Amino acid sequence: MPEPITMATVAAVAEAGAAAGEGAAVAASASGTAEVGGQLATVGEAARTASVGGTTEAFVGTLKMDAPAVGETMLSRAETSGPALSEALNGAGTELPRVAKPLVEAGQGAGAFDAARWSEWRPPTGDVVNPSQIAERFRPLRDSPNLEAYVRNLEQRDGRFAQELARRQEQFGQAKTPAELDGALNTLSKSTAGKLGEAIAKDGWAPFFDKVEVQNVVTTDNGVTKVDLRLIGARQPMILGRGLSVEKGGNLSIEVKVGKPESLVNQLRHAANLQVLGHRALGDKSLVMVSQDVYSMVAERSARDAVAGSGSRVVALAPEKRMLDESLLRILRDRMERA
Repeated sequence: MPEPITMATVAAVAEAGAAAGEGAAVAASASGTAEVGGQLATVGEAARTASVGGTTEAFVGTLKMDAPAVGETMLSRAETSGPALSEALNGAGTELPRVAKPLVEAGQGAGAFDAARWSEWRPPTGDVVNPSQIAERFRPLRDSPNLEAYVRNLEQRDGRFAQELARRQEQFGQAKTPAELDGALNTLSKSTAGKLGEAIAKDGWAPFFDKVEVQNVVTTDNGVTKVDLRLIGARQPMILGRGLSVEKGGNLSIEVKVGKPESLVNQLRHAANLQVLGHRALGDKSLVMVSQDVYSMVAERSARDAVAGSGSRVVALAPEKRMLDESLLRILRDRMERA
């Protein structure tokens, strides 16, 4: 059974994390004061909503998805040595919180990453899926070698993505001037990386649902839009975060946004003003899945609030845009050198 979380546990986690030198001051030096300030607010909100009926696993998942600079710091201490944390938790009359462990079957853990096994993985049946498990599902692809392995596997099993890479290789091969080379790089960054982000989202979320649809055209009061990913028939109940869940058999619509911080500002505004309305028109629960670049946005909090105000929420599960671009470029260079 999941370990129940109490306000005493939450308070002990925060207090002990700071006492161990792993609290907001350390996180701020690593991630920036503004970002951590917003994340501390998330931690406080998570603590307030976790006191009744919540679980340690759900609280941990919220930290990992929405407050990584603070959560990773505190939770890593909880998972390893952290004597101050252990002492404080024991003093509060509870055991050390259980943190969801990586699933080896999902291509995670200490063993070598297997892209095919990651894509073909299926979750255990019967359990409620929590935010921590979802975060761990996508975590391996934030490592460059793992991401490259995934891209190579994707090319083998997805004919359309293979054609996309072939077109980019041809474009690079035909580039004779700096302007043509810049054009090829721009297309790779905008088109191919975007398709890669959508593939990661599709493969990452598909195991939790019976059916996947892509690019559904939906008419809303604000115009016509396309839904990047529609997941139909949740195989088990899912907790996606604060106040957001999908019941067994329920549907989830997702927009995928990968881009540098300055680009994500406009992408999230577009999602809030139109695309989320498409999710709601379908009667689905809604998410906007973004690249890790969101944490470097100056207006991160206001962008998240705009999406939340439209009836959705932002989750940063995709790799950084730079990592997507670089992985694609390395693969194309390898192919061209061997040609």
